Amino acid sequence: MLKRAFVVLACTHAALALAAPEGTFTEADYFAEQPVVLSASRLSQPVSRAPAAVTVITREMIEASGFRHLVDVLRLVPGFVVGWSGGNMPAAAYLGLSDAFPHWMQVMVDGRSVYNPAYGLTTWRGIPLMLDDVDRIEVVRGPNAANDGLNSMLGTVHIFTRHAATTQGGMSEVAGGDKQYKEANLRYGAETGNGSWRIGLLGREDERHGVPQDHATDVQLSFRGDHQLTLQDDLMLQFGASRGFWQGSNVGQLISEDQHTYYLSGSANMQWIRALGEGREWRLQAHHTLNQNEEDFLLPPQLDPQNGNYRTTASAVQFTYLDQRRPEWRTSLTGEYRLHRVRLPALLGSDAYLKDDIFRLAGAVEWNPSAAWVAHAGAMVEHHSAMGRGYLSPRLALNWLPSSWHAFRLGASQGVSALGLYANNTDIKATIGGVLIDQRYLSTRRLDPERIDSVELGYLFNKPEWALNLDARAFHNRISDIVDLQTIAFIDADGNPLDADGEVRTYVNAIDATQKGMEYQLRWHPGPKSWVVLSQSFVSRDADTENYVQSVPGQTLSLLAVHPVAGVDVSLGYYRIKEMFWIGGDRDKKSKYNRLDLRLAKDWTTGDGKIEAALVIQSLLGEEFESFAGALYDQQYFTRRGYLSLKYEFR
Repeated sequence: MLKRAFVVLACTHAALALAAPEGTFTEADYFAEQPVVLSASRLSQPVSRAPAAVTVITREMIEASGFRHLVDVLRLVPGFVVGWSGGNMPAAAYLGLSDAFPHWMQVMVDGRSVYNPAYGLTTWRGIPLMLDDVDRIEVVRGPNAANDGLNSMLGTVHIFTRHAATTQGGMSEVAGGDKQYKEANLRYGAETGNGSWRIGLLGREDERHGVPQDHATDVQLSFRGDHQLTLQDDLMLQFGASRGFWQGSNVGQLISEDQHTYYLSGSANMQWIRALGEGREWRLQAHHTLNQNEEDFLLPPQLDPQNGNYRTTASAVQFTYLDQRRPEWRTSLTGEYRLHRVRLPALLGSDAYLKDDIFRLAGAVEWNPSAAWVAHAGAMVEHHSAMGRGYLSPRLALNWLPSSWHAFRLGASQGVSALGLYANNTDIKATIGGVLIDQRYLSTRRLDPERIDSVELGYLFNKPEWALNLDARAFHNRISDIVDLQTIAFIDADGNPLDADGEVRTYVNAIDATQKGMEYQLRWHPGPKSWVVLSQSFVSRDADTENYVQSVPGQTLSLLAVHPVAGVDVSLGYYRIKEMFWIGGDRDKKSKYNRLDLRLAKDWTTGDGKIEAALVIQSLLGEEFESFAGALYDQQYFTRRGYLSLKYEFR
């Protein structure tokens, strides 16, 4: 596969050279430089000189897509699949191999990790963040554990919000449409003596699949302040809160059709940056996140009552030192302490908090012996008290830039998964009067962390005069010790059953898998306000069980194109994946979508601001089947729908 992919890259290189238009665009017009990214090593670097493949989703792409939920934006990244098990439970996975609780991808908002320490997943709907406040999203495609630690096995999503100085004045927006969709956004920002701030409020209601069990409402509040304390010191403060009422289950235990969840999330984030001069600086970051779930299980009356209530907290303090005094040598060094606490009585069998103390030390070195060569070495060492051991996640990469047009990258990396506290401490049972009737799930052993070994070959083509950019990657992933459920005997030493059926399901390290593939993203600006972004991935896969083979889509494709017509911005989004299976879902109902979205937007300048009206029609080609579990979520079809929005921004 890597050999074939290399041939494809070489052919693409030749085709681009032959197809170049002569002198149509200038470097000053478009793509004067490669995008500069921070997510791969904490050192700012053009993507052509980064140690990993990084996709940048810009504000323009987010607006043109017409998406209203943050998680859907990841459809624009090569290899990503997005599904919804219900109106409140979206999941995003890179290269598949996932159930409804993806835990191989770290997600961070302005450096604050937002994954749930109980399960390792991201509760996307509960992140208090308006899409309009997002500046850009950097997605590292491939293991990034050397920079972001455990749970970055397959990649990292870094979400950067807009500086408060860029959102001065007010903004109000209303949107409404099919499937009971309603949304209202309010935001106001102002300056202070030494900085600026903004506050935002979001209210949203919808039924994604058009059935009552999908009904969901959200209210979210967000704040960001940016202050220049001195000529050397910058301080950023963030606060956020989200309250949701969602039909269905938020813990993967849907027992009745009218089950519902009250979800609360709150966060605080502080980042202090001090410039030391001569290319040196340090950064101090501290953040805290609270997630709380209130969810009743409607069990038969003879059984003892249970619920899916949980409370998790994640607190962290991180210090980073950057030294970029010498252009040929650049380094970063980071130390971090994190504390995760989880209380989940019904599913962990205890009212007590489980905790995980995490100590991390990471470093990265970039050596630039010449303009044509860049060598990278990075690693993270971390210790988790819940797992009782430490882990090393290294990465090596070599970049060759033979000209300003072309860049090649060869990299190797390793990473592991922390699993979350749930898998190692599961204890789910049914009782009557405190007497055990059925032990459904039970952790019986300490699990080894899942592990990935990855090698990649990357190629980047960037020609500003042609307004053309290509980012391609061929990769080989070997993933071992994947955790899966297994049914075992639940008996005593004499062979007598300990519950009604004498069996229990437990988590074990049971699966190995390999992935070989190629992916690319092509960006082209044929005109000042016209552009196209095409992303595609091709993956061959092998695993110990057919479920895991089918959980990896053999092909994904996304296309987003924008062109103005008679003063109206017209954008088309096309999204396609080959048939795949979400692990734990109904095997007879595989996800396979072929989706076309249309957005029409028109804006008018007023004396004090701007008004924008937009019409979005989604799924023009018909139904998109979003399948996870089958029993109580049979009607999981994303059908054709539309909505109108009106936004007013003023100073």
